[in-house]
Amino acid sequence: MTPTKAAKEIFPTSTFLSDLPANVLPQSLSSPSNSGPPRGRLVIIGDVHGMRKSLEALLDKVAFDRCKGDHLIFVGDLVNKGPDSPGVVDLAMKLGASAVRGNHEDAVLSAAVEMNSSGYNPPNSGDLSAGAALSESPQHDLPVNDVQDSQASEKSISATAEKSRRPSPATQITASALSPSHLEWLAALPFILRIKLSQKLISSLGDTLIVVHAGLVPGIPLEEQDPHAVLHTRSLVRTNGKDDVFTPMESSGDEGWVVEWDRWQDKLPSKTTVIFGHDAKRRIQIGRYSIGLDSACVYGHRLSALVISASEGKIAHEVIQVDCADVPVAPTVSVKEEAKPVLG
Repeated sequence: MTPTKAAKEIFPTSTFLSDLPANVLPQSLSSPSNSGPPRGRLVIIGDVHGMRKSLEALLDKVAFDRCKGDHLIFVGDLVNKGPDSPGVVDLAMKLGASAVRGNHEDAVLSAAVEMNSSGYNPPNSGDLSAGAALSESPQHDLPVNDVQDSQASEKSISATAEKSRRPSPATQITASALSPSHLEWLAALPFILRIKLSQKLISSLGDTLIVVHAGLVPGIPLEEQDPHAVLHTRSLVRTNGKDDVFTPMESSGDEGWVVEWDRWQDKLPSKTTVIFGHDAKRRIQIGRYSIGLDSACVYGHRLSALVISASEGKIAHEVIQVDCADVPVAPTVSVKEEAKPVLG
């Protein structure tokens, strides 16, 4: 489905909004008739950023088993920064995972096209599978208010999207390391993945789950969300003082966008929970109808999964984490240790 808005920097979109196919939705989450121990879970994983060893450790800890009906979903940013982006994509494809596009997938896809068209050769990356993480320029892929002055940090995502940025050397190296099949798989990922749960199951997650990389603007239909904002939003500001009209911001702001999302959901009869990543500074966020899973694994902290299961007519969910098992990237700005969850 084609969105009504398109930012200039976005890599061409093949699918903007997609529904999780019924044949991969675990039976326990689609039918209340399931009895006995939980069989078939959704395992939704936060930003991996090429940290394959950490991903394998997390899958081991949650006892992921595709043969028992488990289905794996990534919130985007599988690639870039970490030591083994090709290995992460290989594993995701092998396990039949679903995913949404993150800003790093978008950057890598754009870099691949630019490099192919210009014949540009990236800096020598060495052996990407040997555990060497890629250093990042402080001007790339970071919150606006961490790398620019306070005046620049007030610019909206729409204004930021108009600025053309050459891919960082790390992004170019990642693009050159991925195979054509990897790039095709990434290019086909939707921006928004919708998961409809059985209304006959008791659930604190509501009737619908939405997986996006960064954020959504309350009150705007999914089909009309700005694709650049879906990949980059961290906070919202009210537009011209209006209570229910918001401008998405790439900066962190005083509070995350999920605060307004939860307030909006409180007014609706049918609830939708959004599961997202992108906000490593805040780390795990648990709202009433929002769960943020970026726990800064790439910076040496933890990798997180939301595990959703159902039994005896009820849906349960829990966050499971592992410590980083890869060589981390040194952050170019501080990642707050005392990240406070967004509580309902």
